[in-house]
Amino acid sequence: MKTLIIVAHPDLARSRVNRRWTEALARHPERYAVHSLYDVYPDERIDVAREQALLEAHSRIVLQFPFYWFSSPPLLKKWQDLVLDEGFAVGPRPEDRRMADKRISVAVSTGIRGEDFAAGGRYRYPMDELLRPFELTCRYIRARWLPAFTLHGAEHDLSDAEIDASADAYLRYLDLAA
Repeated sequence: MKTLIIVAHPDLARSRVNRRWTEALARHPERYAVHSLYDVYPDERIDVAREQALLEAHSRIVLQFPFYWFSSPPLLKKWQDLVLDEGFAVGPRPEDRRMADKRISVAVSTGIRGEDFAAGGRYRYPMDELLRPFELTCRYIRARWLPAFTLHGAEHDLSDAEIDASADAYLRYLDLAA
């Protein structure tokens, strides 16, 4: 079964990292279904039923986004609030928990260097801690959280070769966790 990659980048055309990752994914349509929220919903009016049907059709979901203000871009947060609602992702009855046992992870690019995300670094917390809300959301909806894929330093002149290498590493990460 294909992995659903939900891309949430407000300006994917100008992104070096997320655009390159998405291009790498697009070369393997038999393995990955790429769904770009900002392209599908430029008006930010999310079709909840459509999104829930996409989730139901996939057992593995990856949320791919640039790390904005130590969180996700706003459309992804809105998507979570609307799509993972009571009666679909949570609720007292088994039919209310349609995300149960799905495997979910994130693929995140940051502008900040990796060493800044350390206990003694500039921002004091490692990425695992900063991504904890995503992990907790998965646990709340009874999905299985998988380790994150991250690339740091996008604002610090990563070379094209480094970005290409990250795209290759991303595909290997997806294959290993499949």
